[in-house]
Amino acid sequence: MGVGTIRFMVVLHGLLIRVLVDEGSVDNFSQPWITYFLKFPIELVSSFKVMVGNMNNMAVKGIINDLSI
Repeated sequence: MGVGTIRFMVVLHGLLIRVLVDEGSVDNFSQPWITYFLKFPIELVSSFKVMVGNMNNMAVKGIINDLSI
């Protein structure tokens, strides 16, 4: 982890989840199994990629609009 990054554990709807907060990030991401398990409203998208910290691109399968945690 770099400077300006923190990691902690939270319990969300009874599920223990590791959270990584990076002050340089502008969006939030989760692993698909978490969003499916918690039944978050996922809007499927095609051909949407994001660049991650190691400069690789990752394909995004969907987005969640207006989710407050």
